[in-house]
Amino acid sequence: MRKLGFALLLTLGPAAALLVGQRPKPAYDPETKDGLLIEHIQQETDPAQKLHYMEEFVAEYPNHPALAWVYDQLQPAYFKMKAWDETMRVGERRLALEPENLEAGELALRAAEAKRDPDKTVEWVDRVWPLASTLAQRGGPAAGDAKQTAEYAEFLMYSTATSASDPKKRLELLEHLEKRMPASKYAQGLAAEYFEIYRTLNDEPKSIAMAEKALQTDPGNAEMLVYLAEIHARKDTPRDRQMVISYTARALDSVDRMPRPPAVSEADWEKKKAGWSTAANYLGGVSNSLLHNYGKADGLLRAAVAAMDPGDPRLPAALYHLGMANYRLAEAGHDRNRPVDALKFMRRCAAIRSPFQEQALKNIEGIKAEYSLP
Repeated sequence: MRKLGFALLLTLGPAAALLVGQRPKPAYDPETKDGLLIEHIQQETDPAQKLHYMEEFVAEYPNHPALAWVYDQLQPAYFKMKAWDETMRVGERRLALEPENLEAGELALRAAEAKRDPDKTVEWVDRVWPLASTLAQRGGPAAGDAKQTAEYAEFLMYSTATSASDPKKRLELLEHLEKRMPASKYAQGLAAEYFEIYRTLNDEPKSIAMAEKALQTDPGNAEMLVYLAEIHARKDTPRDRQMVISYTARALDSVDRMPRPPAVSEADWEKKKAGWSTAANYLGGVSNSLLHNYGKADGLLRAAVAAMDPGDPRLPAALYHLGMANYRLAEAGHDRNRPVDALKFMRRCAAIRSPFQEQALKNIEGIKAEYSLP
């Protein structure tokens, strides 16, 4: 039994050492059937036969004083066999006998995880985490192990929540985590998680609220900054355009310093950052153009256009405003190349079917006539 308990400790974690091998062996009379079964359980070396004796004992003597001793061995044996349902069932019985038996709870929790059963995992997290937290706060020799078990339960709750494919279910589980374990490190910074869910659910008011909340703890989050810039860009008022300029400037300043999340590959992270940068350059450029900040608009929109694919739906607007910015800068006499650039961008805009095409064609003729360009 000690050998089995040690093997489980290597794979199961600290709680597996709390009771296994520590409970005194029961006294028994080998002349009685229950005593004979206990003797077989102690002496049998064949795992399958030993399991048979334990199951027979449990079935025939549900109120026996040695029942907890048998359960100490039966549950780890089921776990080793990958009999997940039986591991959880015996965990229930062990906790009924001994409500503070953390080993029983952790084995059941690990069985639920191994079975990949989200509902059972959450159910066992809700049982194990409060017990482990209580034992950890109580102090004593087992406090350190109990703390690790509590942290493991928190991790499982978070991973189960974030792995849920249904956004509503993911939201429900994350809210459950935040409510049950508010001090957990996994309950901190959930605004970004909620933001993604609410965007998936097309709940704009809550998406906005979560983006603003996320920026309180992560003011350089380019994703949130660009999202809020997009929201203000739709309102098309001078104040909102200024907000767009502010958000996009912050996004461009911070995007390259954002740490890559461990779950995101290097290639995907670079793609995400490039997307945020392009959006920030485009939104900031258009807003600066509309506010007559043509020099700033020119620089931002050139960067945006350079990063856009030919089929990008934002490209016509970017080219039109870029052409207008260069035309206005030409009027100010800052650069002799401005009229040529204005004409070039207007021609590119006119070549794409869009709401800007007709006006771009008119502007081409006006620029050519005004500056005697071919």
